[in-house]
Amino acid sequence: MASENTENVQMSDEELQDLVASTDTGGRVPSSRHIVILMAVTALVWSIFQVWIASPISYNIGWGVFPSKEARTIHLGFAVFLAFLAYPAFAKSPRRSIPLLDWGLAIVGAICALYPYIADSALGDLLFGNQLSNRAGNPNEIDIVVSVIGMILLLEATRRALGPPLMVVAMVFLGYTFLGPFAPDLIAWKGSSFGGIVDKQWTSTDGVFGIALGVSTDLVFLFVLFGALLDRAGAGNYFIKVAFSLMGHFSGGPAKAAVVASGMTGLISGSSIANVVTTGTFTIPMMKRVGFNAEKSGAVEVASSVNGQIMPPVMGAAAFLMVEYVNIPYFDVVKHAFLPAIISYIALVYIVHLEAQKLNMQGLARSGDRKSTKDVLLSWAITLSAIVVMAGGLAYVSDAYQVLETTTARLGAVLAIVIAQFVIVKVLKGSSSDAVYAKTISTGAIILGNMVIGSFGLFYLVDVVQDVAGKELSWWIIAAGILVVYVFLARYSSSYPDLEVDDPNQPVSKLPEVGPTVKSGLHFLLPVVVLIWFLMVERASPSLSAYYATVLMLFILFTQRYLFAFFRKEAKTGTIKRGLNELVEGMIAGGRNMIGIGIATAAAGIIVGAVDQTGVGGKLAALVEFLSLGHIMLILFWTAILSLILGMGLPTTANYIVVSSLLAPVIVALGQQNGLIVPLIAVHMFVFYFGIMADVTPPVGLASFAAAAISGGDPIRTGFVAFFYSLRTALLPFLFIFNTDLLLIDVSPLEGVFIFIVATAAMLIFTAGSQGFFLAKSKLWESAVLILIAFTLFRPGFWMDYVYPPYEERGGAGLVQALDEAAVGDKMRIIVDGVDDVGEPVTLTMVLTVGDEETGQERLEGYGLEILEQDGNYIVDGTTFDSQAEKAGFDFDQVITSVGAPVDRPAKQLFFIPALLLLGLIVMLQRRRRDRLAQTATA
Repeated sequence: MASENTENVQMSDEELQDLVASTDTGGRVPSSRHIVILMAVTALVWSIFQVWIASPISYNIGWGVFPSKEARTIHLGFAVFLAFLAYPAFAKSPRRSIPLLDWGLAIVGAICALYPYIADSALGDLLFGNQLSNRAGNPNEIDIVVSVIGMILLLEATRRALGPPLMVVAMVFLGYTFLGPFAPDLIAWKGSSFGGIVDKQWTSTDGVFGIALGVSTDLVFLFVLFGALLDRAGAGNYFIKVAFSLMGHFSGGPAKAAVVASGMTGLISGSSIANVVTTGTFTIPMMKRVGFNAEKSGAVEVASSVNGQIMPPVMGAAAFLMVEYVNIPYFDVVKHAFLPAIISYIALVYIVHLEAQKLNMQGLARSGDRKSTKDVLLSWAITLSAIVVMAGGLAYVSDAYQVLETTTARLGAVLAIVIAQFVIVKVLKGSSSDAVYAKTISTGAIILGNMVIGSFGLFYLVDVVQDVAGKELSWWIIAAGILVVYVFLARYSSSYPDLEVDDPNQPVSKLPEVGPTVKSGLHFLLPVVVLIWFLMVERASPSLSAYYATVLMLFILFTQRYLFAFFRKEAKTGTIKRGLNELVEGMIAGGRNMIGIGIATAAAGIIVGAVDQTGVGGKLAALVEFLSLGHIMLILFWTAILSLILGMGLPTTANYIVVSSLLAPVIVALGQQNGLIVPLIAVHMFVFYFGIMADVTPPVGLASFAAAAISGGDPIRTGFVAFFYSLRTALLPFLFIFNTDLLLIDVSPLEGVFIFIVATAAMLIFTAGSQGFFLAKSKLWESAVLILIAFTLFRPGFWMDYVYPPYEERGGAGLVQALDEAAVGDKMRIIVDGVDDVGEPVTLTMVLTVGDEETGQERLEGYGLEILEQDGNYIVDGTTFDSQAEKAGFDFDQVITSVGAPVDRPAKQLFFIPALLLLGLIVMLQRRRRDRLAQTATA
């Protein structure tokens, strides 16, 4: 492959699929039909097992319940067995047959993975005299032998499936647990017995079978399976076609479509490389056709595909790990990740737009009648205004006359609005010309408006059903309703032709029509809606939510062929069998796609177990703190570098586990010492973002190599261009560390909308500044000013703090008085001197939220803080158990040196005014320059 890339030779479709297989599902394809069937059946059984343990059925019938510890061993057993069969040992190892040694390694590896389950069962009691749980911390000789063999085979499976880097990193940490007593003093530790290390790593749930593998078992598998089933049903091709029909006619349209398609594919994909090949096979040749060179075509696809991993709900499996590591609900993780992901994609579309403007590119021809920009804006304005007037009018009448007090009445109001729209559209269509209708009605606006209205209607409908039928029966009614909606959508979609998979090597002269393309696959959206409903509205666990969505997807795969044939009045012979085959193929693909993730999370568990056992995290933290000289920006810089370096060889999931385990607590602690309270979720998002950047970064960016294989460009140059395009992704983590509003932390819905608008504008301005092109080619000083404007929009408080300090500084004696004077909900800054865990002096900054008690002393007690005056110093005498003070970090004998009382000051958003004036100046200058260049070109 290296030689092909060096010579800029494009790969064939078969070679591209081999590339994905070698990195995601295994590069070995045995010629023996029996072996292929065995591997397929193993992957199928694995998928069935995962669906079973996620379902509530086993709990309801009291049979087949697998506790998480047991399920993890079975999960790893499947992964190790398939890894040795699917991944050859070396580049020259046979790919059409499986050597006898690999069979032996697969079987022995699976048995070792299953050993903790077997040894802790009745069989283990019979074989060894007692169960594993009865000798916790005291492994016998068999435990040690099996664990050692299992560790060696896991490391070999890691090397085969994921390459040497993760294996080497795991071996370094494992070696450190043994050789720690002989290490330099800076990182030395007391050591442990051989049995103690074995128990920690293999026979307990702290190492290999720890949280990371548990997340892979309980959560990640179902989401990967859901994505595989969606793709097998045709949703992948549907998303690509929809993106092209919507975006392809714009300047640089294929590149913009690549961004949108990769974003939609990222919703269901956890692999950046598979994302590149899936969408890039179609988008990269089209980008080259409209004027992008090979490197830029590949770079756009890489940047958009890698960013698919930051797109909720899957986020490359990291979202589920954050739930465990940060200990917050999955809903909150998605909420915090949503805004940066959307902003990042909007900025990438804008980058493509600027590149197209530089080269004066044109879009592809659009099928069907096309509205002018004026008609589009006019129809959107009229349609949305009418919908807002109807909905707003009913809301006003409800508030004024109390006529919509019941849920049933509100559901009736929603239905009335929908019916009124239907009647108005029918009347207009029948009584006006096509030109008038086009200027008046916008289908897109109707869809957008009714999505909001329909959401309210759905809430009301569920409430009505539950009130009438009761909670138990209502679920069956809702399930039946979902099936009715599916049949209706299948009937509607079947009236449009199936979307054919295009040949990327054939020229594309025009784009598919928007309406028929979007409508041909509406039934694919139903499982996604079900998934989001259970995650966001019902607040069900991610595992249960994915289970319900997966079951619906299985039903759709099984029946869609038959239903489409039935509604089209075509021959139905063989459609059920074809649906069953596609269902089985999707489940097999889900199992194969999980091999690498299962192995990666198990290997990362070795590192986490070593860090936990040796305490090396604290020592590395001290080293990083020393290198950063106590400055938060420097430690963020070193953390970003470490994430990039590890990410060059580690999968995103493993990289996130390692770096967050080592450095997340350090960033929080050092931020506290620097007067910056950093939420833990912001730090974990920071680490995750830089972990995915490693898939872009040369020289090892695998996604860049995959894109270059399609474009025929140079992989290193492709990687550098993609990294430059991804600068906005690198900027965002620094921004939300210092401005947590971007993560929607403690903001109202209205504030969230305002933050989204301002942050998006700021990111677009930063993009224009970094690209050196806005309305025209920017001068150097203009680019610098644009970046300064973007910074001001992102962090107006930075400038306001210089003009008006946010706190009035008082000594420790002023704490009670300051609390007495403060308003409820105000945040006070308290600086204390104390000692860290090893007795070294440390200065910490705490934030105290003022409670609603009457007096300052009562508010202090309500916060859980006890203060003692001694020799003129105010000392923390204790904290109430589980109080806000204890959680904030207050501890006995800390000395309060400063109390920052909040002061009234102008809104920080006032600095938007000079920033926007500067922006207006640059717009004026660049418009003049652009018009002058256009006149010169015309002349």
